[in-house]
Amino acid sequence: MNNKKTSNSKEDWLNFALTILVKKGPDALKIIPLCEAKGVSKGSFYHHFKNRAEFIEQLMDFWFNKMTLDFIEQANTESSPIERLQKLDTIIAGHHLLTELHLRAWALKEVSIAKHLGVIDTQRQEYLAQCYVDLGIEKAMAEDIAIMAYSSFLGMQQIYPKLSVETILRVTSLGAKKFIEDLL
Repeated sequence: MNNKKTSNSKEDWLNFALTILVKKGPDALKIIPLCEAKGVSKGSFYHHFKNRAEFIEQLMDFWFNKMTLDFIEQANTESSPIERLQKLDTIIAGHHLLTELHLRAWALKEVSIAKHLGVIDTQRQEYLAQCYVDLGIEKAMAEDIAIMAYSSFLGMQQIYPKLSVETILRVTSLGAKKFIEDLL
């Protein structure tokens, strides 16, 4: 164990785990390697989590709240749907998205992660679609535009050399903006 002073609140554990996921991959999110990386005993882990399965559930819930529900809450401070979409882009641009890629890679091997991403992706697409409906676009078309914009956003994160989040958001919004202009 190292002797550096670390904080061990549940939120600290979850943030630390996301950092470790990016640095070392999902295998490092097993109890012993995680405790060793954090420099604490297993008791510190078990103080907050009953077992690894509960830890993973809480980690994914934490990610959902932090990177989906919190973003939506912040975007909803704007009054018009266009302003909400612009605010959402600003919020996304202010965050490092590498963790998202690692979660998605992990989901290829772990069904429980894929199930959580299904909830996350559905919530995000529904939010986009509702913004488009609020702009006056018919619901089915709004849902299709949301799928197009969201899948484009996710897919562009896979391009090498890596694109900046600003570029990804700018290019992704081009298609949605064109559909909106044509429909309104």
